[in-house]
Amino acid sequence: MSHRPIKLPRLLLLGLLVGAFAQPALALDSDRSQPAELSAQHAEMNNATGVGIYTGDVVLTQGTMRITADKMTVYTTAGGDLSRVIAEGDNATFRQLPQGQQEYVNARAPYMEYRPLAPGHVLLKDGAILTQGKNEFTGETIRYDMQQDTVVAQTPKDSEQRVRITFFPEQKEGETSKPKSDASQ
Repeated sequence: MSHRPIKLPRLLLLGLLVGAFAQPALALDSDRSQPAELSAQHAEMNNATGVGIYTGDVVLTQGTMRITADKMTVYTTAGGDLSRVIAEGDNATFRQLPQGQQEYVNARAPYMEYRPLAPGHVLLKDGAILTQGKNEFTGETIRYDMQQDTVVAQTPKDSEQRVRITFFPEQKEGETSKPKSDASQ
């Protein structure tokens, strides 16, 4: 398989697109120190292994982080910290407010894996969407690395689907988003 070199303009564009989400997007440090609260219609917890399986309108919150799913498998450390969460179902969603930000990062996918401990990331599969404000990434698979503040989106190599990215530049104070008029009229 041959690889074509990426031309500088594409690399710059990719940098700008990732930068649209950049503005220090580390998860709030205080989230990890908050108690994790979970609600579901059915719960099975194995205290020996630290693994819990929850089904039926499952909601997990910890600080600003919120995950919802039809089915959720939760892994905890011996100290009781969340180490991994697998969320599955039509309505699997993730939301968290990054450090120093005003807008939440929101994600949804039929399969989602959240790992809050280092390196700290969310893996979205089977048709994923990740947004912050009006900026949006869509792809078959998306990996959002909270510590490195990077987003990687991809589709299968043999697919005609493409990754789609929509981002909006920051508006300066007093600037409006009105379309510019044609001076020749």
